[in-house]
This record gives sequence, C-alpha cells and structure tokens, in this order.
Amino acid sequence: MSKMIICALAVLAFASPSIATAQEVPVQSTGDSIQVKIGKNPVATTPYVLAPQEFNTYVQPYLLESGMVLTFEQRSHRYFTRMRNEPKVEIFPLAAGVFASANGTLFVFRDEGDTIAVSHMERLPFAGNHLVDTERVYVAQR
Repeated sequence: MSKMIICALAVLAFASPSIATAQEVPVQSTGDSIQVKIGKNPVATTPYVLAPQEFNTYVQPYLLESGMVLTFEQRSHRYFTRMRNEPKVEIFPLAAGVFASANGTLFVFRDEGDTIAVSHMERLPFAGNHLVDTERVYVAQR
C-alpha cells in the first residue's frame, strides 16, 4: 500500500494539478480535438500545440531505473516513443512537458527535459517483452 502511495506522490510531484487528476488517460485523437477519459467521463480538450523547437528538448535516450531505454522522436507534428528496436508508439501532447499514449501511458518531463516520469508503462505494446511493475512510476534523469 505504501508503495502505491509513493508512486502516486511521485506522479503528483511531476504533473500539474489538472494533469495529475487525469491519471487514467485513454486518449483518442480525432482530428482537431483530443478525448481524454478521466474516470468514467470523457472530457473534450483543445489539443496542446508545441512551439516549433519545444519537442527537441526531449529527443534523447532516457535510461529508466529498470534498465529500459526510451527514446522520443518527432515526425512533422506527430510525436513518438520507442524502446530500442521496438515499433514506435504515438504520444499526444496534453500540456507543456506532458504527453500520453492512446493506451493511457503518461509521460511527464520536468527540468527542461532532464527528468522524466512514466506511469502506466505496462500499457505500452512493447512493455510485454519486459518485466514492468504495474504500480510503479518509472523515473529517469540525464
């Protein structure tokens, strides 16, 4: 139980109050809007638009505490993460430094990209190939 509380506190420390409440984040992109499911109520939000060079801060490998390495890349106005040679997973910007995959994995960057916290890592398609703790928030620092 205390491990779960520590994980929750870590996510809250990284996320802004409005994003922290959106921890369960199945995201569906539908053109000009994004549907974020918070609890049982879908909330339509205006998509966050990154500044032209903003994502460059995150384009580097991040070695997570578990030994897994995540990389991030941008193709036009789309953003992706991947682990080594696994298929790319599209991620969607929710706020400055906050992204979510369609399956609800939450990526929160802080300290100008020097720190990342990843929650719900088990929801990524390639996570099944690795030992992933479902109650853990994975953290990496440059």
